[in-house]
This record gives sequence, structure tokens and C-alpha cells, in this order.
Amino acid sequence: MLYICNTKTIEIMITAIEYKEANAAGLRHRESGVRWGYYTPTLRVAYNLGLDGISLQDAEEVEAFRFGKAPESFISWNYREDMSEKGLSVYTDGDVIRSEFADRKVYTYRGIVSGRGGDDELLILAFDAENLD
Repeated sequence: MLYICNTKTIEIMITAIEYKEANAAGLRHRESGVRWGYYTPTLRVAYNLGLDGISLQDAEEVEAFRFGKAPESFISWNYREDMSEKGLSVYTDGDVIRSEFADRKVYTYRGIVSGRGGDDELLILAFDAENLD
């Protein structure tokens, strides 16, 4: 979302609170049968995790890195299973890094932990994602 203020454009990014609110709505709607939708892919993931009974209310905030820029959606793709991950694939210090990534540029992201990916990598819902809702 963009706001123009005094001829200055400001992008609105997503906070941990917004991810946790979307997740809490999913947890509530899991029981009631009500369903919402989100335009923002990462908020949609937080909500759907709630629908699956997975709470992000105590999710850890982390700073992590990845090799290569995040996709526009900030959701990684699992090529082996041909489906999206439940967040952005990242690494933290101490992780074993696959050598095939060694020649890629390193990018740093902050977000809340949303789980583990198909290759058992850490997944986050990044604060850098643009809020489209």
C-alpha cells in the first residue's frame, strides 16, 4: 500500500502485530466456519496457518538471510513438491548452507517464524512484504 504525504511516497510494510492478528482471525474462524480473504500473500499465509490450527501468537521475531532476493510475494516456492511454502525460506547463523547458493548475493530479512520448509529450512513472514490489504 502506498500513501502520498506532502509529495512523498511511503510504502506500508507489515508488522508482527498484523501477522498475529491475521493468524488469530484464522484460529477463531477455524471454529466458527467463517472465512476471510487477504490480498497480501504473507497475511494470507498467517490466516491460513490459523485455519490449520497453528498459532503464531508466540512466534519468535528473527533476523535471517537468504541467497538471492525474495520473490515479490515474499513466499518461497518448493520446486520438489511444486507448491508454495508457508513463508520465505531463510537461513540463520549456524545453518548448513547448500553449496549451490554460494555464488548468489546475500539479502537480510526480519520477520516472525512461520515454520519449516520442505527442505527443513526456516520460514518467516517477512516485515519487508508490502501490505496490500
